[in-house]
Amino acid sequence: MKNSHQLRQCLIKSLLLFTPFFYFGCNNHKEEKIPKPNVLVIFTDDMNFEDIGAYGGNVLTPVLDSLIKGGVSLNNFRDCSAVCSPSRFNLLTGRYASRSKSLLKQFPKSDPPFLRWNVDIDMGERTMAHVMRENGYYTGLVGKYHNFQNEHIQDAIPEDANPNDPAIQSRIKANYDMLKTKVKESSGFEFVENLFVNNLHALALPKSMQHHNMDWVTQGGVDFLDKAGEQPFFLYFATTLPHIPAPITSMYADSRITPSGILQKEPTVQQDRLEIIERVKNAGLPEEVAPYTWLDNGIGVLIKALEDKGILDNTIIVFASDHGGNDAKMTCYEKGVKAPAFMYWKNHFKPQDIQKMTANIDLAPTIYDLCNIKPKADEVIDGISLKPLIKNESIKVEPVNNWRKSLYLEITYSRAVVTNRFKYIAVRFPKDIREQITNDKNNLYNQEGTLYSANNPFGKNKARYNADQLYPGYYDRDQLYDLQNDPEEQSNLVSNPKYEKVLIEMRALLAEKMKDLPHNFGEFN
Repeated sequence: MKNSHQLRQCLIKSLLLFTPFFYFGCNNHKEEKIPKPNVLVIFTDDMNFEDIGAYGGNVLTPVLDSLIKGGVSLNNFRDCSAVCSPSRFNLLTGRYASRSKSLLKQFPKSDPPFLRWNVDIDMGERTMAHVMRENGYYTGLVGKYHNFQNEHIQDAIPEDANPNDPAIQSRIKANYDMLKTKVKESSGFEFVENLFVNNLHALALPKSMQHHNMDWVTQGGVDFLDKAGEQPFFLYFATTLPHIPAPITSMYADSRITPSGILQKEPTVQQDRLEIIERVKNAGLPEEVAPYTWLDNGIGVLIKALEDKGILDNTIIVFASDHGGNDAKMTCYEKGVKAPAFMYWKNHFKPQDIQKMTANIDLAPTIYDLCNIKPKADEVIDGISLKPLIKNESIKVEPVNNWRKSLYLEITYSRAVVTNRFKYIAVRFPKDIREQITNDKNNLYNQEGTLYSANNPFGKNKARYNADQLYPGYYDRDQLYDLQNDPEEQSNLVSNPKYEKVLIEMRALLAEKMKDLPHNFGEFN
């Protein structure tokens, strides 16, 4: 008994002796637990390299310049589909736009699908918002969406309607609320506010209300950050700038004008618009470039809000534009697909320029990787995580040097594959258009499958955005370019016997890229 009592006392003393250390160790473990990083994705509309000071633009963009200088600049970045809707689909899903469930409804699998502004995110389509939300993130969408066709379901309000008429205001508000609900249901975002569902001219608004409102979009971003509180968040901050209509006109408009109606009070989170214009003029720049500073100022407001909350160093910032220059918009040419993009994570990313080939389909898997998120096993993702490039880590068993050698591009009825030196573009039409083409009309159908006529909506040009005037090979069904010697893509090498082997290789590469896509595209899949 005595020995048993002594043994019990010894055990108690031992537990008391080690308990403080055990307790401290547990607490220390909790304190060292790394919080989930927040994610802010900034996606601009029709923004090119010359629209940012750090990339050589004659503009005033101090906030963007600072982020680029301190971040990871993706200097060989492309949008896989160079126009609004499919590019946003690329970003939000990490998938090629031709995988969209909406296109499966619109086109038979036996024909090439037409990609333009018709790429929706339908119910059942998985997005970053769904994935992040399932992994404990509060998700928000502010600004432009453009992955939803609103025209056929909204109340059509005449462009000459009086915006101050209470009945018109009521109809505008009803439209906005209905569309916001639809977007929220399909996109996966919990917070959907200060929304531009589509381009301004496609919204049911009187002409006098078709204005950008960067202040209102920025206010939505600030409201989201306030509502997120202590939760890890994913904010998709999509601006309408610098798309048409001319943003400088909107800077002189009533700042209470929004797609939800005319506000009671104007947003005041940003610097006054007229003050921004004066800043630009004082810098010796024309007022026409003031909208880039307006955009930059709004991003600065969000950065300041993150700093004030003490969470900037735990927030991954991703910036990209939906495509590059307007001259090649909605084509597979370099000036259309190449666009500014960078990533910034204070005290986590070493400032650097990455020259390897990256794309908008890479942004979703990169964010998942950085946030230690593993999507569901059946989640289709075409992009590649950029974390190994940013962190200079190994890619599976291969070094970073063996990064992707080629990239697939698609828009309208054209498909392309690009390597570090060459690009091959194929244009293939569906059966109904092919049956109309005769030898005398062969070069009258542009890449959208539109026949040139006296009533052509594109004016003197046969193609949208002057593409046929800028690219001599525009109407050729097969095009091959040596980007090293012909970066402007002016000389189609398809008929040059010196490049016959290259052409065969590039065609085989395009077929490989397309082999598991849902629709047929000529002889390629």
